Amino acid sequence: MALKRPLPALMGGVSLSVLVSLGALAHRHLRTDALEERLLREVNTLAHAEHPRPAHLTATRPGTFGDAMAPLLPALLQRARETPPSTGAEAQTLEAVTEGRAPVTDLPASRLEALERGLPLTHQVLAATHAESGGLPEDLRPLSGPELSRRDALIHALRRVVEDAALQTRRLVARGEADAAVDTCVDTLALSRELALGGGLVGLRLSAAGYARAWRPCADALDAASLTRKRQAVSQLTRLHEGFPPVSLTLHEESVAAQLRAFRDLLSDDARAALPPTWFDAPGQPGALSRRLQWRQWVEDADRLLAVVDQPAEERRRALAALEARKAGEYFRQEEAPAVRLSPEDLEALELRALRSEALIALVEVDVARAEKGQWPRALPTRTTSLVLEPVDETRVSIRSCIPGMMPDPLVVEADGSLLLQHVQDVP
Repeated sequence: MALKRPLPALMGGVSLSVLVSLGALAHRHLRTDALEERLLREVNTLAHAEHPRPAHLTATRPGTFGDAMAPLLPALLQRARETPPSTGAEAQTLEAVTEGRAPVTDLPASRLEALERGLPLTHQVLAATHAESGGLPEDLRPLSGPELSRRDALIHALRRVVEDAALQTRRLVARGEADAAVDTCVDTLALSRELALGGGLVGLRLSAAGYARAWRPCADALDAASLTRKRQAVSQLTRLHEGFPPVSLTLHEESVAAQLRAFRDLLSDDARAALPPTWFDAPGQPGALSRRLQWRQWVEDADRLLAVVDQPAEERRRALAALEARKAGEYFRQEEAPAVRLSPEDLEALELRALRSEALIALVEVDVARAEKGQWPRALPTRTTSLVLEPVDETRVSIRSCIPGMMPDPLVVEADGSLLLQHVQDVP
């Protein structure tokens, strides 16, 4: 029998078809089976990842940095608990002394006594960087678990180790023990590099901060060292520079850990049982449907980010700006879950770490060239477009950054034999 109202019937069929299509689309977007499988696969891969890197010493010790560090963690935590926080004035004095803007004698006696008490443990931590391979102890990895208090305490303890090692480098320079100062400073830079190998964003920031703290005393130690030690340092610093992990690996580690923190309650029982025990329990949270959309959207954003972060600095800036513009123009975006981003501060810290590393290599190469040939080279031996060599006078040259706003104070290199060590007298 013919339909008496064909148009409404047709419209009803179209509406039903649209609803079915929308339902299928929603079902596809709300299913997270593939995200779950991918997350478990990445957790397993990162949990067992190795971190090879060029060792800065030829006589390495077997095992990984994490293996060597594991027995030292209780002592580090104990020292962190027993160390009162510095006041603002004390921190400023410590920074001025470490960077060479004030004599070591300006430090309070209590700070020097604490440095002396802690040196055996500091040297043990620095010696752990002599391991043949990198890789952090489990407690310092982003995937160690959702409870962050122990990791935060260890990070605080390692910041203190870097501070003490940089200060000890400055003391040795002031005493005229430049070769020993180079030994300490190179190990300190190695420690800063280790913290970026498997440490996620926190490790990257700690690594950059370590270079920021150590590079001025290291530069002065290298400038004052013997020619033999300078030559050794060129290859050591180069191997350290070559061992920085790609930024994409750092963000991938952070991405996986952040997904576990934000979305593990959405995983199936079987998937949660496959996680490390510290991640198994997760209380349910409201809004499961919208959070599944957040998860999918967040992973897509993270993948786009990982695809561009290893580009050179200027290209990376443009690519990141394009990503932000793309996100701003997308309709129907969900409120974002905790996301992995490179902040402007992170980008600057990354670029400064690379620049400081290159500057130290350039300093030693220039100093060695002057000692061997009797005159300063006309240009930097290091192939970098970020630094330039400029004469100061007959006995000094400076190395400065070509990037506006970066490294505003240049490194000044003294010709061997003309360096006047200051504050040698009465150095504690």
